[in-house]
Amino acid sequence: MKHRIGIGIVIVALVVVMSATSSFATWSPGSSGSGSSVGRSIGLPTAALATAAGSASITITWAAPTGASVTPTQYVVRRTAPSTATVCTVGGGVFTCSDTGLSGGTTYTYTVEARIGTNWTSGQTAGTSATTTAAGNFLVSVSGTKTAGTAFSPTITATTNGVATDTSYAGVKTITFSGPLASPSGTNPTYPVNVTFTAGVGTPSITLYNAAIATLSVTDGTISGSTSVTVTSGSATQLGYTTSTPSCAAGTVAVGNAGSFTSRVSVYDAYLNPFTQASNRTITVSRSPIIGTLSPTSLTIFTGASETSTASTFTLPNGSPPNTTVTAAAAGLTSASCIVTKT
Repeated sequence: MKHRIGIGIVIVALVVVMSATSSFATWSPGSSGSGSSVGRSIGLPTAALATAAGSASITITWAAPTGASVTPTQYVVRRTAPSTATVCTVGGGVFTCSDTGLSGGTTYTYTVEARIGTNWTSGQTAGTSATTTAAGNFLVSVSGTKTAGTAFSPTITATTNGVATDTSYAGVKTITFSGPLASPSGTNPTYPVNVTFTAGVGTPSITLYNAAIATLSVTDGTISGSTSVTVTSGSATQLGYTTSTPSCAAGTVAVGNAGSFTSRVSVYDAYLNPFTQASNRTITVSRSPIIGTLSPTSLTIFTGASETSTASTFTLPNGSPPNTTVTAAAAGLTSASCIVTKT
């Protein structure tokens, strides 16, 4: 009877000790089965703080738990947003971790957890967040519209964060340009291979030949930038047959016996960009030899247009007519010719 009372006293004492413990850590047994054990408090890490370290890195710092009865042997730092990852697992005497390879101008959130061995954990702290700075880039600017075939100099400014000029970016840099297309005649843009920067600013000379609104992009392989550039046609230099039936793109058409060639006429610059007229322009159409019929022999390109408002039609006579050259001409411009054949 006395022996049983002694056991009861021990159990009551154990309950009293457990009730007096301020906090507990969960234990997962390493062996099979299940169970739990009362342990001394680990406590959450304190002063967890995330700080941006540029456009691609964030540093997370923290302090040891306060009032912990056992010193953590390990800390685990996790990224919880906008993506999840275990960023660092470090020893109990380390209080810093770096998350790298991040995107500029993005907010990331982290938690820190203390551990003792592999079974005791404090749980995760509340999230701490930081936003990376905007990544460095090129600011590219072009003033006004540009003319096809005429060189101009865009201003390329290297930045540290998308705004502030990186004055340390200097010297000869290999820059790759892209965006604008070749002209209708097949002339490609001309760009320099290298650009000299002074205190972060470069002004290369480039030439575009395609009359269009295009995006001009530049990169040194690490930072990039772009801008919109509007290119207008150069001076009117030549005429060409357009909206033709059949097409005379090859310079010769076969229309058959008593067949016809019908076409409008357009005015172009040296790179075959359509040239918009600032005033009416008269086009004279003729044929050689003078056989068959041709009507009308005078066409007009009106102000604001690049193509004649109407078409001219040449019709071969019956029989065995010779090849006939139909020519469109205008003062000061290279004429357009099409050889019309029976077969």
